[in-house]
Amino acid sequence: MNSKRNGCFLIASRFINCLGSGIYNICIPLYLLANTHSVLTTSIFFSIIQIPAIVLLPFLGVWLEKKNLKHGLMLSNALSVLLFTVLNVFLMTEGFHFYFLLGISFLEKINHSAFHVMSSSIFARLIEKEELVQWNGIHSVFDNIAHLLAPALGAILYAQAGFACAIWLNIVSYVLSIALTALLTYKHNKHIAATKPQPYRLRLKEGFQFILKNKQIFYLFILIMTLNFLVSPTEEVFSPGIMKTVYHFNDSLYGWTASAVSAGVILASIILGIKNSKKLSMKTCFYVQAWLMIVTGVCSILLIKISPYGFYALYLALCFLSGYFSTFVNVPLTAQFQLMVDEEYQTRFFSILSFSSNLMIPLGTLFAGLMSDLLRSDVAYLFNGFLMILVLILVFRKLISEKVN
Repeated sequence: MNSKRNGCFLIASRFINCLGSGIYNICIPLYLLANTHSVLTTSIFFSIIQIPAIVLLPFLGVWLEKKNLKHGLMLSNALSVLLFTVLNVFLMTEGFHFYFLLGISFLEKINHSAFHVMSSSIFARLIEKEELVQWNGIHSVFDNIAHLLAPALGAILYAQAGFACAIWLNIVSYVLSIALTALLTYKHNKHIAATKPQPYRLRLKEGFQFILKNKQIFYLFILIMTLNFLVSPTEEVFSPGIMKTVYHFNDSLYGWTASAVSAGVILASIILGIKNSKKLSMKTCFYVQAWLMIVTGVCSILLIKISPYGFYALYLALCFLSGYFSTFVNVPLTAQFQLMVDEEYQTRFFSILSFSSNLMIPLGTLFAGLMSDLLRSDVAYLFNGFLMILVLILVFRKLISEKVN
């Protein structure tokens, strides 16, 4: 197994795919607003295309488990090329049509979900086990660079050349992704493919049972759901709540908080991607993440009357540290799952993981919004930090007892 060659091609393929998807995701709301002049219509559009992609995730995992994942990634990119080519031709000949755009986006969202599950599952089959954390770190660097570049590129392309040009560039990115995926050295497990097919319902049930029966996997699963529920709302609820409603800072000052988080994520990903670099304990990083939330809340409460701009400088540092330590949780945890989950269950597991995460994030966002209205954003953030400490104590006690037994 040539880990270096496979790692480079897979990460490059995923980077280009994410860049293309990101460009579309930033252009489509601009295009919708320009044609409908309605924020409500745009929000309904995105709600409709998100729901099927979330609901179908577990079933996608079951369907993909016996498939050749290299071919699956190539077909996913090819389907994106087809969908966006049809979209562009339609827009050139017929112009804007809300329901046609909805249908194409609906299919592409499901297709992108399948791509994400396959690219997560194939990683452990292409990379040596002892190199998984390192390559997941490198993969995280490029994923985050794509997420930073795509909005800027998409906005510039849309403003300067229009929606059609952005879509053509999107198509080119998927073609390049196909070419890079074709270069992977991948051997399909024919034993899994040859096993007697079972009903979808039974195979899906087995996926959930696998998580529940493997206690270490189950407790790690609980930890990542806790992160999604308590920490993920930071960007959408807590950060703007603290910056705008508690301290009343302007938009430009608020914008730097996301940049500080991204800088922390990228630095941590680079460190994880360096072979033989000293890695922090995942358990320590979980606790540090929780204490950063508590410290942020306490400092906000104490400094609001004394030094608002002193808090702002401190908050940028805390945002950087939050991005840094969350990466030292997410990347090793992903590698841990890739090592612990049997190959025959990987597509099912990662689809269930994505499905659960996609449920916990909006639920956590709703909870954060309600608590922020009830308590104030900084107090609610402090409260979430204490909740996370409580969950960590309980879960790590269970993990220790499992190892002893």
